[in-house]
Amino acid sequence: MTLFYVDASVVGHALLADGDPRASAWLNQASRDGCHLISSRLIRLELTRLARREGLALSWVAEAAARLDLVTLDEAALGQAEGIEQHVKSLDAIHLGTALSVDPALTVVSHDGVMLRVADELGFPTLDPLAAASDPDP
Repeated sequence: MTLFYVDASVVGHALLADGDPRASAWLNQASRDGCHLISSRLIRLELTRLARREGLALSWVAEAAARLDLVTLDEAALGQAEGIEQHVKSLDAIHLGTALSVDPALTVVSHDGVMLRVADELGFPTLDPLAAASDPDP
C-alpha cells in the first residue's frame, strides 16, 4: 500500500469551491486506489483557520479530516521537527517532523514549494498534484 503524507495546501485546494480541481482529482484517485493518506493532527487546526477565513461551516473541517488518518502530535514528531536544519516555516517543520516519525520512506504531498524542497532534501519522495500533468494518478 502506498503511503502519502498530505498537507493543508493540497487538502484546502481539494475542498474549496474555488480550489484547484487537480488536488481533488488526485485525492479522489488516491482514495480509489487504496492509498493510505495521513497527516498530522495539526492539519485540523490549519483547516479550521482556513474555514473561518473563508466563512465555511466547521463541518467542512470534519469532512476534510475524515479523508485522512491523523497522526497525534507528540514529542517524537516535535523532536524530529526541531532537528530539521533547513529553513522551513514552523508548521511545515512540524508536518515534516511528523512524517519523519511515521515513515521516512513515505511520499510527501504538498503544493508548497519550500516544503517540497526541504522534504526532498530530507530524502522523501515528493509530489505536487497541482503541478502534475492533468493525469491525476497518484
